[in-house]
Amino acid sequence: MRLPLSALSLALAATALTACGETVPADQARESSVEDVTIDEPQIPPIGETASEETPDERFASAYGTLDLDQCEVLTQQEEGEGATFRCGLIAGVPIFVQAGDGRFDLDAGVENDRFQTIAAFNEIAPRIEIRSDEGAPFAVIFRYQDASLQSNNRSVIAVERIGTRDDPGCRIAQIGGGAGAANQRAREIADLAADGETDCTAEPQVIGDAE
Repeated sequence: MRLPLSALSLALAATALTACGETVPADQARESSVEDVTIDEPQIPPIGETASEETPDERFASAYGTLDLDQCEVLTQQEEGEGATFRCGLIAGVPIFVQAGDGRFDLDAGVENDRFQTIAAFNEIAPRIEIRSDEGAPFAVIFRYQDASLQSNNRSVIAVERIGTRDDPGCRIAQIGGGAGAANQRAREIADLAADGETDCTAEPQVIGDAE
């Protein structure tokens, strides 16, 4: 007759103990033949929850808006030439101002400043505008120039500016060639320095790649 594996194990254990001159009840033999083993069960998140790892510091965030000069208010306009100043409403609660002159453009955020900062080539400002915020407080604007010259080869330049206030006007922090590696990410990293006041508006903007 074939014994089940569990019964066979008990029989062998009892036989071994009997051979040593001792008689052990079957239930004690069962206990002595099994070792305590602890198995770590996988940690499964409850239904409706998702397991996640630690995320990077989420102090900074971006908000986006669209620039359309046709929808902007003209504040000043020269009688001759293309010079004009526009107020373009709010993006993420920040007033946007655009200055145009000689086929080139500048953009200020928060308040206008007294500098016309642009790239050398004839240009246009792309519609997408990015506002960087520090725990909800806007501090920098990022936008892109499209080179409008005949030799442009679709060149673009990303500009980073600190948002200004009436007591502390903003300024250009950096210009980054659109073809530079990870250009958008580098623009955000440079912009984020402005959140801690690590910018000097008396210095020349940082230039990376083909960005002048």
